[in-house]
Amino acid sequence: MKKNEGFSSIWGFILVAIGLALGIGSLWRFPYVVGANGGAIFILLYVAIIIIIGIPLMTCEVAIGFHAQHTAIDAYKTIAPKSKFYLAGYVHLFAAILILGYTAPIYSWIFKYLVVGFEGSLMGLDNAGVVAFFDAFNGNKSQVFLFFMFNLALNIGVLIFGVQKGVERISKVLLPLLFIIMAAVIISVLRLDGAMEGVKFLFLPDPAKFSFNGLLTCLGQAFFALGLGMLGSMVFGSYIKDPDENIFKSSSMICISLIVAGVLAGLMVLPMVFATDLEVAEGVTLSFLTLPNAFNVVPGGGFLAILFYLGFYIAAFTSSVGVYEAIVGLLMEKFNLNRMPAILISAVPIVAIAYFSIHNDALFSFLDVLESNYVLVVSCLAICIFSGYVWGIDNVIDASNIKSPGVKAWMRVSIKYITPLAIVLIFLTQFIA
Repeated sequence: MKKNEGFSSIWGFILVAIGLALGIGSLWRFPYVVGANGGAIFILLYVAIIIIIGIPLMTCEVAIGFHAQHTAIDAYKTIAPKSKFYLAGYVHLFAAILILGYTAPIYSWIFKYLVVGFEGSLMGLDNAGVVAFFDAFNGNKSQVFLFFMFNLALNIGVLIFGVQKGVERISKVLLPLLFIIMAAVIISVLRLDGAMEGVKFLFLPDPAKFSFNGLLTCLGQAFFALGLGMLGSMVFGSYIKDPDENIFKSSSMICISLIVAGVLAGLMVLPMVFATDLEVAEGVTLSFLTLPNAFNVVPGGGFLAILFYLGFYIAAFTSSVGVYEAIVGLLMEKFNLNRMPAILISAVPIVAIAYFSIHNDALFSFLDVLESNYVLVVSCLAICIFSGYVWGIDNVIDASNIKSPGVKAWMRVSIKYITPLAIVLIFLTQFIA
């Protein structure tokens, strides 16, 4: 059986894991959902959920790969050879392939806007012009697909160099650059007249905006933003070679970094939206329609646009590279493949899903719901049940090298009781009108 290359250090693991999760939820959706669901109330609850649920669940996911020193499918088989939980490994693999495939339009939009940022094509356009530009590009499905393929080629260009010289090295370069870019944009936008209204929208508690639905939104955002159940954490756990590594500590650092990234994303976006009297929105509308209008009216908007979309692309790119590496790592081990054949075989289903997702907007929406509301729910629940009741939470604690009695108690309560209840709650609420 082919053994995968390990990280050069625990910092390599932490940076790659942050990169994997960062583009998935922190920059794309976090700023809007915070402001729309109570501001500081949402942030405090979000932090609490990540501490109580997110860190323990990530610890479990990483620990499975770390202890077994195998990627997902064989990790389950190694730890519990008599159980059928190895089938969960296929769910994790499907989740990873699906998210790389169906999110293809988003990667293409970001890439396109980075290119036009350098060109200055959006500068001077009014709102109707910005909308027409986006609709024209998104309507040209062949061009959208071409941009996706170019992004995929860049991913492959990193992956062929392996874990340390490829994925780990690019993460060590791009993630610090991303945080520098975010800091530069934040400093610039906070100087705008009216920017503080955006800060208030983000941070001031607004009980009137918070509800039970806000709690469910917060739970869902935490799970999605951490990239749980998407194969990466388990595969990357198998790349950690120091048997004495404290997995809980490393998982905590990753989760805290993602909280910080989400808040910084809010500070990049919302002050500028408020300073330009534009409507706060989320997702596609915020990133590709609202913000280009803002860049057109703020001082130095052309340069800020380049910085913003460069940062956005770095987040998206490190995420796609991380997920892709996880798929490649699993195929290399499971089917005893060399790296290049595993990369090319992985590309086949990814490209197929991407093609249909790009050419069919309804399919894109369907796959988004399928991934977020079903595949990831099943994937996370499987990790939780396996860790709490099949392998046993005390074995997880031992394998993770956790020494603190308080942390041990925290892990037991979270994984055996709180986390499975939260996951089931998220799942059931989608059926409530």
